[in-house]
Amino acid sequence: MKKILLIGIGEENNPSQKIIIALKKQKIPYIYTKWSNLSFQGENVYMGLETINFKNIRSVIFDIFRFPIIKKENKEEINYNLENEFNVLLNLIKEKGIYTPNQSFFSQYPFYNKFSQMHVFASKKIPSIPTVHLCDNKKEKVFNLLKQLAPSFPLVVKESYGGGGNNVWKVKTKKELENFIEKRRNVNIVFQPYIKNDADYRAIVINGDCLGIMKRSAQKGQWKNNFSLGGKVEKYADKKMERFAVMVCKKLGLEMAGLDILSTKNGFAIIEINLFFGLDGFQSVYPEINVAEKIINFVNTKVI
Repeated sequence: MKKILLIGIGEENNPSQKIIIALKKQKIPYIYTKWSNLSFQGENVYMGLETINFKNIRSVIFDIFRFPIIKKENKEEINYNLENEFNVLLNLIKEKGIYTPNQSFFSQYPFYNKFSQMHVFASKKIPSIPTVHLCDNKKEKVFNLLKQLAPSFPLVVKESYGGGGNNVWKVKTKKELENFIEKRRNVNIVFQPYIKNDADYRAIVINGDCLGIMKRSAQKGQWKNNFSLGGKVEKYADKKMERFAVMVCKKLGLEMAGLDILSTKNGFAIIEINLFFGLDGFQSVYPEINVAEKIINFVNTKVI
């Protein structure tokens, strides 16, 4: 019997862990491997020393394409981005007629991150946070462009490949920004205006259905609302926001996504769209909804 191939950061990592539980519960045969166990030679892909036989794979579910290394001397976590390897695998499984969620979207936008998002949103006329990116973060170039675009401080600066609220900074003054970019000339970052808010919202959409909305608010004295950074989460009901989330996914051709939304005086705006979204925060406020099972059920209907 053909199996589902699940590739993630680690079996204990959310959401891989929850998807594995759902696969076992439904007695669906699967293979799990960490990104760090993969290697490539020509057209062959290895899981450790074993060649992956794609003839035995019915579909592939990816978790976020990176793996963390902890430096022993200072316990610093360094995440290795595997975007190129991810795209090689996407092309490979597409050629072999193997399904993976959001396959059409990834084919159209193979390098999807915070920088490329702004172009995707603009081309589809999706309301979002104004975003600026420079190829060269030389101090003079950054200030000249920001002066022309006239955003006011504070600014939010993000690494394009960050996630979970990590590698995101609020820069309050011109001097702070000068010191910040001095060491990051070659780092892929984006600049956005800071929009003051009491909360933002995470909506999960699968197959054109919004499963629910989670309201996220920062701890006292903090400004990031992310659940992974200690933000408070609660259920939130807003049919207009649900319809907005579904509409955005439809415009982008997304089958499943976690959408981060800001409610502004001008309406809803997308902060970013997560194609590899965590489940812990959402499940804590919607214990009655098994998101992992819904993902598996949807994938089973799409097997080619």
